Amino acid sequence: MKLPKALPDESLFSRICRHLAICELPLEQALQQLVGDGRAVIHPYLTSNLHLISQFTDESPQKLLSCQTLRPLFSYFLPKYRTVLDDVTAASNCIVRASQLSTFRDKEPLSVKYCPLCAKDDVYDFGVAYWHLSHQVSGVEACLIHKAWLVHHELPNRIHINGHLLPDTGSKPIYCNELALEFAQFVSNQIKILNAKKPSYEVLCNAYLKKLSINGSLTLSGRVKRKEITQELFELSEELFPTQSALSLRTSVDFRFVSSLISGQYPQHPFKHLLFEFYLSRCQSSSGTRLFNVQKVPINKEEQCCDLLRSGLSMAAVSREIDKSRCYVKSIALKNDIPVNLKPKKITRSLKASIVNLAKKGFHRSALAKLYSISTGSVELIISTTSGLVEWRKRCKWESLRRRYSCQIIRFIASTPNACRQEIKNSYEAAFHWLYINEREWLEKILPVATQTQRVEKVDWYQRDLELVVEVRKLLFSSNSKLSRTELDRFLGGHGWLTSKLEKLPKTRKLLRNNGLL
Repeated sequence: MKLPKALPDESLFSRICRHLAICELPLEQALQQLVGDGRAVIHPYLTSNLHLISQFTDESPQKLLSCQTLRPLFSYFLPKYRTVLDDVTAASNCIVRASQLSTFRDKEPLSVKYCPLCAKDDVYDFGVAYWHLSHQVSGVEACLIHKAWLVHHELPNRIHINGHLLPDTGSKPIYCNELALEFAQFVSNQIKILNAKKPSYEVLCNAYLKKLSINGSLTLSGRVKRKEITQELFELSEELFPTQSALSLRTSVDFRFVSSLISGQYPQHPFKHLLFEFYLSRCQSSSGTRLFNVQKVPINKEEQCCDLLRSGLSMAAVSREIDKSRCYVKSIALKNDIPVNLKPKKITRSLKASIVNLAKKGFHRSALAKLYSISTGSVELIISTTSGLVEWRKRCKWESLRRRYSCQIIRFIASTPNACRQEIKNSYEAAFHWLYINEREWLEKILPVATQTQRVEKVDWYQRDLELVVEVRKLLFSSNSKLSRTELDRFLGGHGWLTSKLEKLPKTRKLLRNNGLL
């Protein structure tokens, strides 16, 4: 039994997949022969047990490690675990522990990536699509050859490999931005020189600090300008991924991303080192002035969602990629008529068409849910994702209310022709207010003419004048001193009759004038 010969830039994981595709043995028996364990886990880029696998190839274990896995990349940036990562006899669990993937704060779901255009070219050139090793580097999301975003294919939790696990040639390519392409080229160049030297943590950190000093990113006291660097790193990382990724900075104030990398106290994901080195390579210094600029392009979530669904990702995977709920993803799929694999498959195209037809006729969503034995949420989702249906139902409801309330007002006026506006309002308050807000012109035409308000005097000022004349005369003759109008008004109770209301009391005013008080 021999593994297929390695194709250009093919990973060892891909070769094993192709072997299982053409092998007549069941998966467990094939793995038993290959690595001595029928339940072995084959990692997509940290493949282990190379001393056993090399027996079925023409290459040495060292060549398999350096040319067909990414273990040299992890060995370079994880010096503490370099001995295990460079050991061709190490088992899978030892390699996974040494790579520190499970302990990193910033990590992504395990998946294999491919370029749809590369897959088509590979089928044309070699007769089969395969997994390229350069595409599997964590954080690299662009294909250098075709300038397209890589498509993720998530792997199951336990057994990562099978004979059907090869790139899909039917996926539609989505072209990437220039910055993501530039980063992919930078990583490709860095991987080529990894074996030239094996630095320690201290050497890496000192090299970073030296470059930061040259770029003007250190203060006079030697402290790192974390605020500026973190902001620029965040903007840079946002452009390197087609969707939100767990590898990039969480926020523009995620200072821990920079401090933990420069301190050198704990192992860091290789992507963080590559991103930071890429950032330093883009920074320039001119007379102490930092020059760094990233043109941030706004991302359309709906377009991203459609592209990812068409690429074959599940709703759960797309939900994680764009940081939206599964309900949002499902609504976008229904809105754009993208088929999704849902269980149970009860809401078929014919059922959706029937619901839309009845919804246009004005049936309530609860009645539709009961009729088809589905949830009201599903009915509402179908209605909301059908173009123009929500506006149509709103218009129908508005027209229904207008007819109902207009009929109520017209019937009441016909039955009580002498009713005034206030009586109509009190009898049908909801109808009156709705029509007043939405159909005021029609309401004004149908309502009876508004009656002019009549003012009714509550005080008989003539009688009040006769009474005050008597009282004022008594006060004037009984007082030993001359009283003013204000004092007289205060004796009368302070009602303002002799001050502000004097014009309504002609007899009293005449009495006051005769006594010299006016």
